[in-house]
Amino acid sequence: MNIAHEALAKELSCPVCLELFTPPVLELPCGHNYCKQCIEATLFSQNCTHVNGHFFCPMCRKLTYLRGKGIGILKRNIFAENVLDKFKQELEIICSKELSQQTQMCEKHEEELMNLMCLHDDTPICSICKLFGDHKCHNVAKLSDVYQQRKKCFTEDMKSLHMRSESTSGTIQEIQKLITDTVSACKDTKTMIDAVGASLLTELKSKINMLKMKVESERVQKIEKLQEILAALHGPTQLYLQMKRLLDSHLNPVHFLKEDKQLRGEVARIAQQDVLLQIPKEGSISVSQYFKELVKGIDMKDFVSSETNNLLLKSAEEHNAWMSSCSNLNVPSAEALDEIIHKIILSLGFKSKEADTSYDEYDSFLSTSSTSSCLDTAQEMEVLPLDRIDI
Repeated sequence: MNIAHEALAKELSCPVCLELFTPPVLELPCGHNYCKQCIEATLFSQNCTHVNGHFFCPMCRKLTYLRGKGIGILKRNIFAENVLDKFKQELEIICSKELSQQTQMCEKHEEELMNLMCLHDDTPICSICKLFGDHKCHNVAKLSDVYQQRKKCFTEDMKSLHMRSESTSGTIQEIQKLITDTVSACKDTKTMIDAVGASLLTELKSKINMLKMKVESERVQKIEKLQEILAALHGPTQLYLQMKRLLDSHLNPVHFLKEDKQLRGEVARIAQQDVLLQIPKEGSISVSQYFKELVKGIDMKDFVSSETNNLLLKSAEEHNAWMSSCSNLNVPSAEALDEIIHKIILSLGFKSKEADTSYDEYDSFLSTSSTSSCLDTAQEMEVLPLDRIDI
């Protein structure tokens, strides 16, 4: 900035803040100019808070009356604001030139202009750097020539990138549309999964509750029937005790004969029950039957883990013992095999050998039986690895 610019900047500076005017610029009757915000600060410092107040000019101390209009009575200096705008534009140009000139000066030799280009290090240098500095052994070229060449290549690269950008604009739009569609499809799919999943869970819970009620009903029926049989089996013992008490402690023949008639009827009834009473053949509640009902319509291969498959190996010895004990003359009860299935289901937390061999070894137990009755019984109970059940 030269002397003329410095003088103009002084004239365009506010006497209060000592900076260039901040529009709007207000002119006092005495001819001095101030920033509006500086006039407001002056009024506050001089306790002039009323619209009819008065204040002194900070420069000449001349009194100014507001006359009921406040600072609205002061004239705005449009000319000073226009000159200020032009001056700021000129300052920006000057600063830009100074900055440009500074960037062209050598950092090591501050007063030297960089007018050469080191081709070895690909960096601008000054003549002193070439003659006496680090680049004296390097090949150099005129900075202006390299600039024109690089600028031409730079422009060609820009054109190439612009053409490539235009050619890929359609593809970019398609990809953006695919992204939007994917996000929308993901949202719709999650909504569907929530809705259908909730429906399936509700149906499965209903099925579970129904099976629990069914097995509870079966338990009640079986226990009531077994308790009736148990009470009937206790009947002979209780009748024996009654007859013994009568025989040992009857008062007289009349008393004996009266009681004897009733007890003989009970003896006859119990003798008849010896023929009718039988233990139910259906046995206990079948875990496998309810397991089949629970997983009906479900592909267990999607749910069974390797740990579950390993449990099949753990129960292999029990299954092998059950198979080896089968014969045409003596087939163990199905409850024994059902108990094996029960153990498998209740032992889901245990660990065993590797699951890779579980299918082969478990299938071998079914295929190595020497009697047809064992195979028939096993097939009836459908003893298979859990994830091979296809109901």
